[in-house]
Amino acid sequence: MNYLLDLPDRNGYVPTDDNRHPRVRLMKYLCYDGANPLSEKLPTAAEKLGIVFDGEAPVLDTEEQKAKHPKGYRLYPLEYWGQAQTMAQTVVKVYIGRVIPQSAFTAAVGIYFDILCNYGHETTTRTDNYARSFDIEQCIIEALNGVNIGGAGVVSFDRGAHPDNGSRAIYDQGMNVGRRLHMSLAWADSDENGVVTTF
Repeated sequence: MNYLLDLPDRNGYVPTDDNRHPRVRLMKYLCYDGANPLSEKLPTAAEKLGIVFDGEAPVLDTEEQKAKHPKGYRLYPLEYWGQAQTMAQTVVKVYIGRVIPQSAFTAAVGIYFDILCNYGHETTTRTDNYARSFDIEQCIIEALNGVNIGGAGVVSFDRGAHPDNGSRAIYDQGMNVGRRLHMSLAWADSDENGVVTTF
């Protein structure tokens, strides 16, 4: 989640507003519901953090919470949440899926992304790309595929890395349609001396 948010860091990195970067496009698709979201400016760090679900305030019912999360929650680090959707929006849920042991020392950890768009927003991008949820899926794949996340392991979209990898259409039997994207993380454990230990 932190990698996808593409926040400035203490080493001087500042993301640039360039639509060639998939994490830039992803944040614009999540933060702007109107037509042609890619023409909007890159959301600030505070705006990006404002769309992330806060488990200590699952329902935005105070003015202070609403000010902190003006667009509502749109990025969820869990599979299910109890808050009802009170306005049309696009959300992404990220959670751990099936873990496949590959040896006593390694495993392929499933990472699942549920991308849900209100049906009224799904086809309003007004660009060459027709479906907002599919555009978001492509941003996530492009941003993560082959990336070593914090030294924990490499993220993959390859079915050879994890049998669940791939994507499919989903809907919530309500107002939202979208995609479920399965990727995986190649994980191996080691101790502080770099010696591999058991999973």
